[in-house]
Amino acid sequence: MPIRLAEPTALRLVHAGDHVDVFRAGAGTQPIAAAALVLAVTGTDDPLTGGLLLALTPAAAKETVNPAPDGYVVVIRPDG
Repeated sequence: MPIRLAEPTALRLVHAGDHVDVFRAGAGTQPIAAAALVLAVTGTDDPLTGGLLLALTPAAAKETVNPAPDGYVVVIRPDG
């Protein structure tokens, strides 16, 4: 599922193969997914058009079908 980050410059910190926790940005941040696998990162040279392609469970994917008005925030999980 493709998502756009609330802070597009963060795309430079995330790499394919990373696992991330995904949250809706804005007031009352809502968790969407835990340890989602990053399949691809697009637009690192133009962060305003880039995003993340994530492997999500069907339930988490349903949460991202309607884009978050303020975008999404991810927390990169440590290896291991």
